[in-house]
Amino acid sequence: MPALPRRPVVQLTTFSVLFLLPLAAQQAPGPFVKSPEAVPPKIKLYNGWYLTPVGQHQTIGDIPQMAALSPDRKTLAVTTGGASEHALLIVDPANGKVRQTLPLTRAQSCGIVWSADGGTLYVAGGNSGRIFVFKVANGEAEAQTPIDVPELAILGSRDTAAPGSTDKERFAAPAFLWGLALSADRSTLYVTNLSNDTLYALNAADGTLKAKRAFDNADRPGTLCLARDGRTLYVGLLGRGTVAALDVATLETRATMEVGPHPNSLLLTGDGSRLFVACGNADAVYAIDTVAGRTAEKISLKLTPKAPAGATPNALAFSPDEKSLYVACSDNNAVAVVDIAAVGHAIVKGFIPTAAYPSVVTALPDGRQLLIGCGKGFGFGPNNLTEGKPIDPVAPRSYPYITALMKGSLTTLTVPDGKQLATYTKQVYANTPYADALTERPSKAPRAGSNPIPSRLGDPSPIKHILYIIKENRTYDQVFGDMTDAKGKRIGNGDPNLTLFGENVTPNHHALAREYILLDNLYCNGEVSVDGHHWSNGAYVPDLMQRTWPAQYGGKGAPPIRYGDFGDPLAETPGGRIWDLCERKGIPYRTYYYHVDKKRNEEWSAARRRGERDYLAADIFIKDVQEWEKTGDMPGFMVMALSEDHTSGTRPGAATPQAAVASNDLGLGKIVEACSKSRFWKEMAIFVIEDDAQNGPDHVDAHRTMGLVISPYTRQSKVDSTHYTTCSMLRTMELILGLPPMSEYDAGATPMYASFRNKADLTPFSARPATIDLNAKNAPRALGAARSMKFDFSAPDRLTRADEDDLNRILWHSIKGENAPYPVPVRRPSFSATGLPNVAIEEDEEEENEENEAGEKRETPEKREKN
Repeated sequence: MPALPRRPVVQLTTFSVLFLLPLAAQQAPGPFVKSPEAVPPKIKLYNGWYLTPVGQHQTIGDIPQMAALSPDRKTLAVTTGGASEHALLIVDPANGKVRQTLPLTRAQSCGIVWSADGGTLYVAGGNSGRIFVFKVANGEAEAQTPIDVPELAILGSRDTAAPGSTDKERFAAPAFLWGLALSADRSTLYVTNLSNDTLYALNAADGTLKAKRAFDNADRPGTLCLARDGRTLYVGLLGRGTVAALDVATLETRATMEVGPHPNSLLLTGDGSRLFVACGNADAVYAIDTVAGRTAEKISLKLTPKAPAGATPNALAFSPDEKSLYVACSDNNAVAVVDIAAVGHAIVKGFIPTAAYPSVVTALPDGRQLLIGCGKGFGFGPNNLTEGKPIDPVAPRSYPYITALMKGSLTTLTVPDGKQLATYTKQVYANTPYADALTERPSKAPRAGSNPIPSRLGDPSPIKHILYIIKENRTYDQVFGDMTDAKGKRIGNGDPNLTLFGENVTPNHHALAREYILLDNLYCNGEVSVDGHHWSNGAYVPDLMQRTWPAQYGGKGAPPIRYGDFGDPLAETPGGRIWDLCERKGIPYRTYYYHVDKKRNEEWSAARRRGERDYLAADIFIKDVQEWEKTGDMPGFMVMALSEDHTSGTRPGAATPQAAVASNDLGLGKIVEACSKSRFWKEMAIFVIEDDAQNGPDHVDAHRTMGLVISPYTRQSKVDSTHYTTCSMLRTMELILGLPPMSEYDAGATPMYASFRNKADLTPFSARPATIDLNAKNAPRALGAARSMKFDFSAPDRLTRADEDDLNRILWHSIKGENAPYPVPVRRPSFSATGLPNVAIEEDEEEENEENEAGEKRETPEKREKN
């Protein structure tokens, strides 16, 4: 019998019954929160979502990983493991205040366990290959000699990978300790290593190996939980979507319980009769009857029954009486409150709004307070700049890399009663742009047939062929800060002082923006390439990736995710990638993209492996266009990585940064010209975006990026300042192709209606020749050459935070001059003081307020906000 699903009793079918808090404080807070008063009651993020964090807040390191309360309930241990220094926080459970901070090394894991007497605390050490040990007395912890896991401690990590090592060797560090458990007699430590899919049983006294169990590499054993009788060890198999019950004596599997994909957190009741399992990619918690050895109940945490992926539960906690279950729903920026008093009849009572990406939750011993740890705090905000004051584009101060601005938070709040929880729940629903109705008909959809982008999913579009080009790591100001119209008048919200690759380097980008549409309010959903490419092709980033990429970019070791292909279950998204949607719908597609085996152009793949320049690789695609001209069979969807704009810094012998970006520019121009002169152009659109902005200079926000939408239906020579994101582009392509959204993020994103018009201008585009030497090479003693030699440019993006910061500086000074002061970037909401985007292309109010098929006036979230 299948497990019975339990959905939130608070589900609503429309946002019209919800309310928004007053927009009294639209500005985002600074990167540091020194008091609860520093946190505005409502924060609008660059991606269009809101935060309304409740409670009292402390700033801590980014990405809290796990919390564990001591047996005597007098000491709470919390670990952080992001881009900032990893640490063990000793928290006073009486008030939630941090009373001690101890350093950890590469401890980005979900493994903390106390000894039964509370005198010893063990922490799994991620990439370090060791288990950290602390003696705890009177609420104070003292570091002891760590336990090195045999076979792993001497292997190092990705940082010491030998030159020429394979992709898997580079990206799958030999050691990545994750789950941790301790036998009742304190003699044996059990630890999982996600890098080699192995469970180790170690002598807790000296670390010697007692036994080990190798799992299949598709299993990905993660979180551990020991049964109360000490004879059964539960293992969450992240790759299989199951929980394995192992015999501790033999480590052999006794039983396997089906749950959902990515089981990332296990929590056992005091009597051991129920095991709760959070499954990140299922948006649900599963309850296992441990006596019967079966999954008995599924608790859905989706905001609505029809919602696509987006809740992402990743941490669990009981109330002291075990009548309530608290679940951190990271992508909805909320903690769910679930009544579990009646076995088999769980009820989701409501949601508590939190800061960004909650990853830790625990109930304090008094039962009246919760402690919530959030990985990304209160957003990025301005970089110590006061709103309204002029920005000094060349201030003589360095700017921090984007991960350095990502601060975690630790929040304490009173457990809400029913009335307060209802209010909190309304806030959570109002904070997301998603609503069920948007999956079929987006917000601000114009009158049916009045725009080439369909107003309703499944409606026809005159556009039949899409080319989606994903580039690498540029901000808007770096490329378009100097943008002018055909008469030389400045257009768009750019700062020319921050432009590194202006029109002299990127004549095709500028011509395309000038002749078609200039997008000056477009933002990447991702921060770096690891999450940026997932956002770009799947509108979602799995929890384990979100937990681990900051450490990688912070130079603290690589995660165990095998990026060599999209088949690693740890990297898989619940909704699939956009090409998967095409495959399901029967839409022919072709890939010119990293690591994708499906329908790929083998010549393109080979060219990329040998490091072919973009302006030459473009000819491979153009050859395909010429073949399709003969057959009339251009695929409906094509995705391409055109990434030389990442550059190789000033590495001696490599193309100079300007030559690399110019090659990328010419490649794009040639591709657009070939398409615009083909028989398919009248039914075609080309979407171009960077996978992330990677913290280059930009006077608006570090997430603001360069993007283009090129089609006969966008040849308008206009500026579109509508607020768009990566997910807006995905949503637009989905609507054209008749594809459903992949997550709440693309479902709720604003489609690019304002960039398109019904009238097609078939004038072909003429590629501009390069105006600089494409073959210019960096001199042996070029500025920054020695540092550039140490960078790993074998593929985008394999640099640490320090590498990226150095690369940004090298690019700046190599172009602007050695003495040019390095610019200060800005971190602030991408919205006006009213909280509404500035839209250059006006919308038709009659179309915006047209009646739907039911004859009812639609009320969009934007309308409600205005009201």
